[in-house]
Amino acid sequence: MSEVMEKPKVAATAVHLVEARLGLAEAKRQDWVVDAEEGTRIEDVLDPMYWAHTAARFSPYDRIEVRIDTGEWLLDLIVLQAGRNYARVHLAAKHDLAGASAEVPAGSVKHKVEWKGTHKKWCVIRIADSAMLQEGLQSKELAAEWMNNHERVTS
Repeated sequence: MSEVMEKPKVAATAVHLVEARLGLAEAKRQDWVVDAEEGTRIEDVLDPMYWAHTAARFSPYDRIEVRIDTGEWLLDLIVLQAGRNYARVHLAAKHDLAGASAEVPAGSVKHKVEWKGTHKKWCVIRIADSAMLQEGLQSKELAAEWMNNHERVTS
């Protein structure tokens, strides 16, 4: 009879991380922040030629945070490949911020600016008791500036 020979059982060896493969992020990659101009589309940022003037500074695995000036979105990108005048990036995350900063919470509003006619003109009014804190300002912008300065020093 023929006997089937079994392979001797060998204990599984544990895989260990070699210390040379461990390092701080600052030593292994660069983190970049880009303030994209208003009108820039996400598709533009993902185009390798968008990076033509800056690509030589990138290395694979660098991270790029792209935030649009209008505050509508923020992108997290990973550099896949960088040449002298192009960079291929991977969209790791897209954050839609369009409605995130639209309104100030009602409880935090302490003052308002109102037009009170040709004599009192633009006025700053405290909402809590309707007291007029400042009057006679020539424009709404000046009244808003006065209000912002007042809130800064009284907060």
